[in-house]
Amino acid sequence: MNSELHGQQIDEVLDAAQRLLPAKGAADRLKSLPIAMSDAPQDGWVFVALPDWASDLVPAGEDGLLVPNWGGCKANWTDYDWWRGANAMLMCYFERVHETSHGPIHSYSSRLGAELQPVFDHAWVNRIILFLRRWWANQHDKDEAKAFGALPAPILYLTHDVDAVAKTLPIRLKQAAFCSYNRQFGKAIRFMFGLADYWQFDRITQMEHSHNRRSLWNVYGGGGGWLRSPKEILLDPSYDVMRPRIVKQLRELVEKGHKIGLHPKFDSWEDPERMAQEKTYIENAIGSKISNVRQHWLRFSFEQTWSAQAKAGLGHDMTLGFNDRSGFRSAAAFSFTDSFSNMQVTPMVLMDSHLYDYAVMSEQDRHDAIDRILLELKQTGGEASAIWHQRVFHPDYGWDGGYAYLLKRMDELGFES
Repeated sequence: MNSELHGQQIDEVLDAAQRLLPAKGAADRLKSLPIAMSDAPQDGWVFVALPDWASDLVPAGEDGLLVPNWGGCKANWTDYDWWRGANAMLMCYFERVHETSHGPIHSYSSRLGAELQPVFDHAWVNRIILFLRRWWANQHDKDEAKAFGALPAPILYLTHDVDAVAKTLPIRLKQAAFCSYNRQFGKAIRFMFGLADYWQFDRITQMEHSHNRRSLWNVYGGGGGWLRSPKEILLDPSYDVMRPRIVKQLRELVEKGHKIGLHPKFDSWEDPERMAQEKTYIENAIGSKISNVRQHWLRFSFEQTWSAQAKAGLGHDMTLGFNDRSGFRSAAAFSFTDSFSNMQVTPMVLMDSHLYDYAVMSEQDRHDAIDRILLELKQTGGEASAIWHQRVFHPDYGWDGGYAYLLKRMDELGFES
């Protein structure tokens, strides 16, 4: 590897990790560390044990920091190319390679195989930066907090993807199928045939305002009704954002300090013209510009989606997460700028369906899963987003208890509001 490419990798990591390096000159201090440079090909993954003075930075139950294994390295912290490892994980290099050969996974981690799953368990890149901070402070016998800045308060952006405002036939079919998959047959029948009102905006905002929090509402802008293709009827939301009741509700949200974003059609993930039309439709409804976006069903391609979003006039994406599991898709918990599209990207690390649809969990299991994500963010000064869909606060789902616990724990752990 030439030094110019290595320098580019370092700069990409440092740009993304700025919230962990707020002190003047912090980045230059890390650049001065005697970190090895490797151009060996990757040979699996390895846990690199840290010295005693940094052992507290290793997640509980692990043997070290998980990193790409460059050419059978000896896993010695003094000889490892930390910059290349951090960059490869942050930029999802391994998933990009998979996409080039097999096409996009559309945010299903199971399509990547078992070997990569531990990469998504922790914010490894954050922990690498914290280790490099500690290394420099130990080497120079300096106070780490003075040299690099205090660990920032964690941030979790609360978001709601508005997939439904009424109980439609496609929603009945989809959720009844999930209940049946989880062998909850009685619940599947009740869900399929029961009546319900999915207009849950007031309930959610009351919960959030009691914790002095506001959220981002990602709204569908494709137009509803039955005059669409069968695929669109089945997979896209059915409402029209220009309906007076919806317009009134969205404008009230904005007045109360909430934000509105775009939740594009199922097949808009590579189509900038369609995204731009949907974006304009929502802007006409709320009377102001929008910049935020999360793809419907997390339909996403590294090669095409961020570029399409940018061409559509969007600026901030929160799609980078998985449908089928919680965790850290980029092995990191901070926002970064995609160098090709200039889109700001904030990872999504927790979604309601992770806890209720893709696994059968007790209430305590769900609390433990929420705590695991929140504690990782707190321990690493992380920044990420979470999704709780608007409709799931209705008793049909009964997923509001998990959200109430999330809000309570965010307060207790000192998350920024």
